[in-house]
Amino acid sequence: MNKLIVVGSGIKSISHLTEETKQVIQSADKVLYLVNEDNLKQWIQREAKNSESLDSIYFSSEKRIEAYQSLTNHLIEEYKKVSILCVVFYGHPTVFADSALNAVIQIKKNGGDAIILPAVSAQDCLFSDLKIDPGNHGCFSIEATELVLFERQIDIHSHLILWQVANFGRTDGKKSNKLSILKDYLCEYFSKEYTICLYEAPSLPTQQPRIEWITLSYLDKSLINPITTVYVPPSGKTEVSSKYLKLLELKVEDLV
Repeated sequence: MNKLIVVGSGIKSISHLTEETKQVIQSADKVLYLVNEDNLKQWIQREAKNSESLDSIYFSSEKRIEAYQSLTNHLIEEYKKVSILCVVFYGHPTVFADSALNAVIQIKKNGGDAIILPAVSAQDCLFSDLKIDPGNHGCFSIEATELVLFERQIDIHSHLILWQVANFGRTDGKKSNKLSILKDYLCEYFSKEYTICLYEAPSLPTQQPRIEWITLSYLDKSLINPITTVYVPPSGKTEVSSKYLKLLELKVEDLV
């Protein structure tokens, strides 16, 4: 029976590969990969029995949705050809990477064998570099275009993480020229002088993260790269509900 194993490379080149992921890459009959760091590409090419880059498929379509569908179709076709197929995606394989997730869902729906292994995502790096506990205040993590397009409500008391800001409002993967719209949307919840962070996780162990604090008013004038994530810290304090304190039989002084 054929098997698909989807893994993530993590963010920081080879150093984020788990031992489990390394073993899968080395033992699989074939390895497909879509990563953006040359040292990692070379490691995969050297360690895998047979490897193939997915770059040509990913970059052949103008629209991201078409590229993702093409990748999904290719993964399913390759899965049928070998006993064990490993697919490596940058970061965590299901974080803003529908292709592998959809392939796994389709294969399992048809009675096949497919699994996904966990990996380090850019969000994990952000939590570490910005010293954030998402369990403290809660965390709202969302793609920037979806936030605005569906007019999602923001809880200003929680951590807010915005993804794919560079492609805001675009379907072709090109750089956005409409960041002022995102800025104005955020200004409905926060003042223009509110401090936010432009974050980029380092892709090499020798690099430092980009941690640039700016005012919200400067968002559309800042350098936004494809890997830039926008972090908005919690604003103000939440009030404990006296109603639910009573129902839960708790006291304020007992809360952590």
